Order: sequence, then C-alpha cells, then structure tokens
Amino acid sequence: MRISECVELYLSYISDKSTHTVKNYRTDLKQFIESIGDKEISQVTKADIARFRMFLQAKKRKSSTIARKLASINSFFEYLIDLELISSSPVSKSHRPKVTQKIPSSLSSEEIQKIVYSCETLLEKTVISLMLTTGIRSSELLSIRRSDILLEKGGRTFAPDTILENGVDGDEIAYIKIKGKGGKERIVPVSGKPLMILLQYLEKSRGDFLFPFSYHKLRRLINDLGRRTGIPLHPHKLRHTAATIALKSGAELRVIQELLGHASPLTTARYAKVGHKQLLKATRTLSESIDL
Repeated sequence: MRISECVELYLSYISDKSTHTVKNYRTDLKQFIESIGDKEISQVTKADIARFRMFLQAKKRKSSTIARKLASINSFFEYLIDLELISSSPVSKSHRPKVTQKIPSSLSSEEIQKIVYSCETLLEKTVISLMLTTGIRSSELLSIRRSDILLEKGGRTFAPDTILENGVDGDEIAYIKIKGKGGKERIVPVSGKPLMILLQYLEKSRGDFLFPFSYHKLRRLINDLGRRTGIPLHPHKLRHTAATIALKSGAELRVIQELLGHASPLTTARYAKVGHKQLLKATRTLSESIDL
C-alpha cells in the first residue's frame, strides 16, 4: 500500500477531530509525500525522515514547526502500526512526543445499534455483523471464499450449500478459515444471529469469494454507514470494538488474541492453545452483546 493510500485511511480515522487539526495533518502528510515520493509504506526508512527534515529546513521552517510536523508523521506511523501495516515507526525516538497510552477508539453500545439499524442492504448487515462479532481484519474479510466455511450441526460438518438445501434451525455453528497476516491461518466460529445473517447472504450470493470487491469499496461502504448515522467510522474501528466488547465481557486476553489473530506480547501466551469452544464462547458473547 502506498503512502497516499495510507494517508486517506488515517485522515478518515481522525475525521472526528477539529477541522483545524485535520487540515494540519493533511498538510504535513502532503509535504511528507512531496519530499520523499509516494512510495510503498513498508519501504519508508529513517533516511526518508531525515530527507523530510532537510526538506522543511530548506523551506526555512522554525525548529518548533519541524518538531510538530515530525510528531504528526510519527502519529501517522503509530496508527499504521496499530493497523498492522508496518511493525515500527521510522521516526527517531528522540523526535517522538511523549504520549500517554490510550485505548484505541471503539464504538459505544448506542453507536453500534445506530449503525446496525442503519444497514439498508443484506451486504451491509453481513459485513457489519461479521466484523463486529469476530474482529476480523478488512483483508481477512475480503479473502473469505465459500470453501473456507464449514457448518457444524449435531456433531457433523457440512458445506454451506448442503445446509441451505436442507434448511436451518439456528443450532448450526459456522467455522470460517481465516487467512491472516504472514499467511497464517486460524479458525473463527460464527453462531446465533450473525450466522443467520451470513446464511441469508450465502443463499443470495453464489460466487467464489463472499465479498468480491476491493478494500476501497469496503471502506466506502463502512464510511457511508458512518455518515448515515453521524458516527465517524472506518473498518479498523469495528475490529477495536469487537476486542473491547470481548474484553469487557470477561474473555481472557489470550482468547481475544487468538480470535483476532494478534501476535501475543507475552512469550508464554504464544504457545497457549485456545480451543474452538473458547473461541465460540467469545464470538457468542459478541453476538449477544449486539442486537442484530
């Protein structure tokens, strides 16, 4: 993903800040691209940050202004780390502002209900229900194929089409094979109302990929829901919300990490085995917390 594409994601993320603040970030990031070029975000180095500094010095910017702009650039890269697009910031630690760690932005219960009720199509409701109750990434959602889904009923497993032909009664559980970062795979269970919504969608959509469109279309779909409700919304906010709900509902951290496909910050947790029953409990807790 190029810097300019990441900038659009970031500006969407901070859209709930003041107009002045957003304008400043837009200007700073535009100057950053102007100074180093619109390269792939993973290829930005410390040398590029030094080049940006020299670019600002050549424009006779004050040292305080340069420090502020570097802080803006670092905030941008910290967001991309949170989004898991990069692993570290190329901005030198000496130029990073000291900030208090804060919980990533998530939706309140009232906001969730507004968004769910504003869904006008089955596609919108399927995307929102899956992302809110499983916490999967945008890229993971878009990579799901029909063959990645297995349905369990009465101790037996079936392909989705078999269940659809014979009818559903709400006792089914879907296990979706998710292709995560670095090609790692994990299994995410879906049950209850989210599963009923997914099955309705599967019945009407017969293609190979469940969501055969680009990330930009997904972002527009979610942004449109946000505008419709007056709630700043972007794909990763849904993932944060799922994690927040699961944590508040008492799910263990290692279960949440497995559900979301995060690398554990603790060495011992990297080797912890999380069973399907625990994952199912986590996704059921999420679906029961959201009135779909």
